[in-house]
Amino acid sequence: MHYITYKFTPLYDPLHGRHITASGLHGLLFNIARQTDPKEATWLHKHKSPRPFSLVPLYDQDGYLAGMRVASITDRTTTLLHRSGEWFATEGRNCHLGGREFIIDSCRLSPAPNWSQLALTQPAKEVGLNFISPTSFRQGPGNLPLPLPRNVFASPARIWQTFAPPMLANIDNWLDWCEKDIFIQEHNIHTVTMAGNKHRSFTGFVGEVWYKAYKGDEQQLAIWQALANLATFCGIGQRTTMGMGAVERI
Repeated sequence: MHYITYKFTPLYDPLHGRHITASGLHGLLFNIARQTDPKEATWLHKHKSPRPFSLVPLYDQDGYLAGMRVASITDRTTTLLHRSGEWFATEGRNCHLGGREFIIDSCRLSPAPNWSQLALTQPAKEVGLNFISPTSFRQGPGNLPLPLPRNVFASPARIWQTFAPPMLANIDNWLDWCEKDIFIQEHNIHTVTMAGNKHRSFTGFVGEVWYKAYKGDEQQLAIWQALANLATFCGIGQRTTMGMGAVERI
């Protein structure tokens, strides 16, 4: 697993966050990939859920878009998105987003914790998460902007079950334990609405949440801590490939 960080330089006017939409970020990444390798870009675009990457926009202190960080889960995804960013940076090709033009002036590849390291995470009974971009979950006909434990940890659990090597810990029944024995201990959250595209908005929660496990054996608690670490890489909930559901550990 790797992080791929693109840094942007505006050609004319800087790109303020108010001009950014979730679908615009998503489209930018695929446009970069498609111009570099159409076949591989089509493979990634048609990849079934969960997709092997997540995306987080990077803003400066004045609220202008300074770049984008992609968390890539598979080597094939890493190769495509790193090569695409490097090619755009080398060629100085123009990018477009929110009615503004800019170039990618650098593309940096850095390692993330691997599956073996995650599997060695030590057990503990508490987890604190800071949700730094709007987070929501599908619930019936709509969305649920609440950090219920099973919903939160189902996202990294699904990533683990899909992409982790099969010899690592089996977590098939882990979510049942999570729903029964993990509870919210304290929170400081509020809802935020951002533009999904030009016609639709997306509402999710942001803020800090502390969870506590009141029961559980060492393996269950170790898996929980590993999934919390994985969540900071892959994101949580809906539209993580559009910048939603980004989290940090407290």
